[in-house]
Amino acid sequence: MENNNVENVKNKLKNIIVNDLEVPVDLNEIKDNVSLYDDGLGLDSITIVNFIVLIEKKFKIDFDSIEISGEVFGCLDNLAEFITSKVDPEIKDVPLN
Repeated sequence: MENNNVENVKNKLKNIIVNDLEVPVDLNEIKDNVSLYDDGLGLDSITIVNFIVLIEKKFKIDFDSIEISGEVFGCLDNLAEFITSKVDPEIKDVPLN
């Protein structure tokens, strides 16, 4: 069940990247271990801030400033694991919209 939640979170993150942040990349070509920064998806600091705001809104979580790190935001795998650990355990599936 937990693995399924992580996959749902990754899919939601990919949708946010493509549809909300309008990063010019094909949704199906985003690899789970791709870097979110210059050597991967190329998100700059302003886009990362917008990404954080969208994540907090869509997943109904809040990041503490110490939780926003290069490690957590290093790739979708890390970010999805981190979000899954913060999401209310009563939420079984994260909707895609």
